[in-house]
Amino acid sequence: MGWWLAYVVLLLALVVRLRDPAAPVRMVPGASPTEPLRLVAVHHAVFLILLVLAAPAEALLAGGQPSGRWIGLVLFALGVAAYRAAAAALGDALSPFVEPAPGATLVTHGPYELVRHPMYLGQAMIAIGAPLVLGCRWTLVLSALAVVVLAVRIVVEEAALRRTYPEYAQYATRAKRIVPFLF
Repeated sequence: MGWWLAYVVLLLALVVRLRDPAAPVRMVPGASPTEPLRLVAVHHAVFLILLVLAAPAEALLAGGQPSGRWIGLVLFALGVAAYRAAAAALGDALSPFVEPAPGATLVTHGPYELVRHPMYLGQAMIAIGAPLVLGCRWTLVLSALAVVVLAVRIVVEEAALRRTYPEYAQYATRAKRIVPFLF
């Protein structure tokens, strides 16, 4: 029961956004004509299926393996923290789309000082850690697919960022892509 509670708490920490009720409501701009909507849809669908359907279903049906749960809990928690920190640093530039929103500035502060895609690093940790918390092993196949989708999205997004921000090339020379100090 304790692992399920941890899973649900971390899942809620990932998806529930608290905001100041006095703050103005921010409208997310629509997709640009060049937006790769299929990639965005696959990205969100894989994570929804992984976190809400596959991992809980495998844990309920197979019972889950006892080993690796603590590693999963640490990865899941660090992934949620990285995701939240990256989203906070993006502020008004946060968007579900690959193409930068019109008028958005390139964010290079906070976790973006170390890596260019801290939100995707967090999502990769979540994709691997979440199933492990519940003792899932078969669902890790879907986790691998989620990581591949993130890799494709990074390549497509970096091309969009280079087109949009002339300073992106310089930023890319000093900040690693996804793993701090390494890659």
